[in-house]
Amino acid sequence: MPRNLTQLDEWPRHQTLDTFDMVASDSERWSDGSWICVGDPAGACHLITALRWYPNTNVVDGYAIVALDDGRQHNLRVSRRMRPAIDDLSCGPMWMRIVEGLRVLEVGATPNESGIEFDLRWDGFSPCFDETSGIRRYQDGRVVRARSNFVQVGNVSGSITVQGRRFDVDSSWVGARDHSWGIGDTGNGNQRGFAAPAGGPASAHQGATLRHFGLRHFTFVRFPTRSVFFRFHHAADGRITDDHSWVDYPYGSGREGWGYVSKEVESVEFVEGRRRIARSVVRLGRPDGGFDRFAIRPVSRPLYMKGGGYWDGFDDGLGRGVYRGELKVEHDVWDVSHPTVVRDLAGQVVPQRNGAWAEEIAVFENLDDPTEVGLGEFEGVVGGPYPGVVED
Repeated sequence: MPRNLTQLDEWPRHQTLDTFDMVASDSERWSDGSWICVGDPAGACHLITALRWYPNTNVVDGYAIVALDDGRQHNLRVSRRMRPAIDDLSCGPMWMRIVEGLRVLEVGATPNESGIEFDLRWDGFSPCFDETSGIRRYQDGRVVRARSNFVQVGNVSGSITVQGRRFDVDSSWVGARDHSWGIGDTGNGNQRGFAAPAGGPASAHQGATLRHFGLRHFTFVRFPTRSVFFRFHHAADGRITDDHSWVDYPYGSGREGWGYVSKEVESVEFVEGRRRIARSVVRLGRPDGGFDRFAIRPVSRPLYMKGGGYWDGFDDGLGRGVYRGELKVEHDVWDVSHPTVVRDLAGQVVPQRNGAWAEEIAVFENLDDPTEVGLGEFEGVVGGPYPGVVED
């Protein structure tokens, strides 16, 4: 049977005997795509958009989800057959252009029934950081995660319109992005064919149950003269796990990047005592022996990833990467005015996997240097019991 050539096969980058139509894995969960976030300092508009390719299910899917300051989250989800249009970086109304690899992207959504439209240009602020270089995770001998990704902070320009309300995106806004590929363990739909972890409860949503890691901080920040990325989990007993960080400087600065050597949660306040952070202060140790103390204050409404199709987020409940025909476009609107409980516009609760997993735009203040104030994407999540948090 003849192989299929793609436009990427013109580039001298082959690493196997196969064409770029195929990947070196037969997992149905193998995928490759970008996750891009945009938000303003007032928290009026927070957009997350993504397009993703699943070569082993022959699917491209994507989403645009937007949280506004009126307490509404608007969701647009799209899915299409991938081949033969494998070189087409679009899905329904959503599109992307790679202007300059690792530096400049353009993304958008043309007019559609959801009322979400945007036309944005992404310019990298500082170099991409190779966050996870081929990390593998096993569960009872089975690969549940084999993933690589890089992250970047950027400047974004253009416009976003939601149900006729227009936002002009300028230099005061911030952009953050993550390009990942491999076998992921988040965002998957119902996986009833898999056994639960040994000793754990049976679940139709393997990989989508609440993880008992304590307090999670995962963030990308653009300060005036540098970008800061860090993630860590702070357990109820004080242990720090999943510890990773990188500090870098704008293109052309000539300065080398570096990572923090320690992390500590000095204080944390929760909204109404629930699993939503109102303010936290972290103390990050530098290699030179000093510290950066950042006060983190979310300003936007929480934006829930299930609205983009994660876990059982599509209308059919099957999650991302599933074939739904030549083209599928669906949309809905949620009420996210409560700190952690999501409802549809009829008032019915829309359960969120992994508890109230959500993203926010936050202001970051360096408590030891009042001139350093930044804006960033913040994933402040509480998984399992944690001091000061009550269950919903």
